[in-house]
Amino acid sequence: MEVHVGDRVVVEGAKVGQPPRRGEVVEIVRGAAGDRLRVRWEGTDHDTLLAPGTDVRIEPRQERRPDRIGLRVDISLTEDADHTDAVARLRLGDREFSGWGRARRHPTDPEMPVVGEELAIARALSDVSHQLVGAAAGALEQALGKPVALHV
Repeated sequence: MEVHVGDRVVVEGAKVGQPPRRGEVVEIVRGAAGDRLRVRWEGTDHDTLLAPGTDVRIEPRQERRPDRIGLRVDISLTEDADHTDAVARLRLGDREFSGWGRARRHPTDPEMPVVGEELAIARALSDVSHQLVGAAAGALEQALGKPVALHV
């Protein structure tokens, strides 16, 4: 069975009378030794990597309500003495968006790395924000069969 993000995972108890452990697949990590599932377990904020075995049952995701769509944001920073670059990657359901931002320190400005990080991240997220608005407009245009203009 093919596994998808959002599918439910049930791991049967290892001992008699032990209840099964349940969670949701939040990421599929592909590797040479096989796929691993990043699972967020019910009742916790913990994720673990799981190699599916005979004690693991996968239940396909149910139709998701709009308030239950999977969302993940990863931000990476690189910096030198005068520049900070940020890349923001956003996964929304099965779609991915990526944005970039840069902050530059003027030679007369004080060295305040956190300010550069904040600006670079804000610019990367702004880039992603514009992409999301474009995607929303595209989905509406396809559904309505006419051009739309969204304002933010």
